[in-house]
Amino acid sequence: MTRVVRAAGGLVLHKTPKGNLKILIAHRPSYDDWSLPKGKADKGETPEETAVREVLEETGYHCRIVAPIGTTRHRMNRGVKEVAWYVMRRLPDSPGFKKNNEIDAIRWVSRKTANKILDYDNDRRLVKESDLKKLAQTGTLYLLRHGAAGDRSKWKGKDNGRPLSKKGRWQADTVAKSLKEAGIERIVSSPSLRCIQTVKPLAKAIGAKVEISEALAEGPDIDAAYDLVDSLVGNNAVLCSHGDVIPATINRLMWAGLTLESRFYCSKGSIWEVDVYKGRFTTGHYIPPPKV
Repeated sequence: MTRVVRAAGGLVLHKTPKGNLKILIAHRPSYDDWSLPKGKADKGETPEETAVREVLEETGYHCRIVAPIGTTRHRMNRGVKEVAWYVMRRLPDSPGFKKNNEIDAIRWVSRKTANKILDYDNDRRLVKESDLKKLAQTGTLYLLRHGAAGDRSKWKGKDNGRPLSKKGRWQADTVAKSLKEAGIERIVSSPSLRCIQTVKPLAKAIGAKVEISEALAEGPDIDAAYDLVDSLVGNNAVLCSHGDVIPATINRLMWAGLTLESRFYCSKGSIWEVDVYKGRFTTGHYIPPPKV
């Protein structure tokens, strides 16, 4: 009976600011080869858990799984190694690469360069045959309305400076806990203080910065809001905005093919979870605000 060794690995993608797709490859000094990061499963692990752990251990990048892309097999001493492969994207809490016993160098390279440098047919075949361009446009967008911020009519300063109330701060902390393990890559907020405060606990929890965008400000410029959403396709991203911007944006996404799985609401502290598959807006699901 042939002995089968289970393993898993990642084809890790990164999109540059110019929109170019890069692939992570790793050099193993003991074999003097370039390959995609992978490793053997520990007892009781799922293939997904193995892939995430091995990529982190070998390259210093904590990643989220985008999609499975198949299994490869190759002969080894006294058996066969079977490797489950996943397309992945790196997360902001990644510690970064440090030389280790298995890997002494990594590179982010184009698809064309990867096919030239990778030493193994199985790796080159994965890079060549996987639908990477479309898989890089797969993710989930979280349209988050800011938390409770008191009575607008009683606030004496500029409305942009109106802070969260005690209830709103509790909502922000609760949202951070609920999204901490969601594989969030980017956080974008309206310039309003109450929006920034709503996402700050999450940003701190996952090691991400809060990006500010006027496209999410009150008094929506729906074209600008939609362009921002479209630019984030492929990321798992949180967009924190207001009760006029989010409904208008959801409506525009429905024109683009989004189907709502819930009745439409948009309470403070609530989230619209929008799934994107290969660049296509698929389903939107409403997550009500956390209960006090």
